Amino acid sequence: MTPVQSDSPSVLHVNDCAFTAERLLVEAHRRGLPWHFLPVAATGRTWVGPRAKAEKAVRGAAWLARLAGGAARHDLLHVHSGSVYRHSRLVPRRFVLHLHGTDIRTLQYDPAWRRTIHDAVTSARAVFFSTPDLAEHTLPLRPDATYLPVPIDVGRLPRWQPADGTPRVLFASRWDPSKGIDAQLSTAEALVRGLAGRAEVVGLDWGEAASRAAAAGVRLLPRTDHEGYLRTLAGAHVVVGQSAGILAASELEALGVGAPLVLPVDLPLYEGLTPPVAGGAVDEAVDAVRTLLAAAPDETAAEVRRAWVAEHHGVEQAVDTVLSVYRRVVS
Repeated sequence: MTPVQSDSPSVLHVNDCAFTAERLLVEAHRRGLPWHFLPVAATGRTWVGPRAKAEKAVRGAAWLARLAGGAARHDLLHVHSGSVYRHSRLVPRRFVLHLHGTDIRTLQYDPAWRRTIHDAVTSARAVFFSTPDLAEHTLPLRPDATYLPVPIDVGRLPRWQPADGTPRVLFASRWDPSKGIDAQLSTAEALVRGLAGRAEVVGLDWGEAASRAAAAGVRLLPRTDHEGYLRTLAGAHVVVGQSAGILAASELEALGVGAPLVLPVDLPLYEGLTPPVAGGAVDEAVDAVRTLLAAAPDETAAEVRRAWVAEHHGVEQAVDTVLSVYRRVVS
């Protein structure tokens, strides 16, 4: 049992991305750490028309009041995503910033966002970034930023158990340019052609290029809650990950449940870590999927995949790292 640590600064996590805050907080609460959470006011909708804009203003004012109250009761804010700083800056309080991808990889180069992202990164007492590809975008502004690998609580994931019936190849990421869409679609098209009648190729109905995946023959699954998504991963015979050259939350969760993971891209940013994945290029990924489908499920290999995620992305190590930064900032 993890010992209770009562010497942590009290911290309010603002917003969440890829369930990072949720995972950190679950582990923090196991240890008795005084960390809490405030979601953003509203997500997943547009605000069109006078009535909607009035509602947005009311919600925004109420959220800022909650943030101000929470900030007054905590030593530090942990702001997830540079874009949230546009709102959190209205409550002056020392904070650390957690960069998750699009905010620093894309928005900092958008004239409409550049000042906000720059101010967020330079004003934060400390900065975390979640995937190794973000180093080139973050370190020029904050050479002291800390790489915090996407935390995964392997013990809370379901275990890989391929469903009975027709084998299923699952594309786990959204269909989006940031995920390497060209290689994703090329892989999907090749698998649909090559596996016709022998396996189904499915993916999420998610992302601006989802219709292109459907046109290529991928059967799109409706989005579910996170627990449903994890069950879908655990029931797939083979999972195909994104083509952006990183292991993001979806790929790590696939490995964490123990499923075989194939990528249509190399992973030079993980040199020396040897992630337990197959593939390398589109044709190699297609061959790897065929080989995995022809073999019996390998429970030993599944445990190797789970162990790798626990070693390199375990939530326990992530909380240790974050806690040490909090202590330094507050002291």
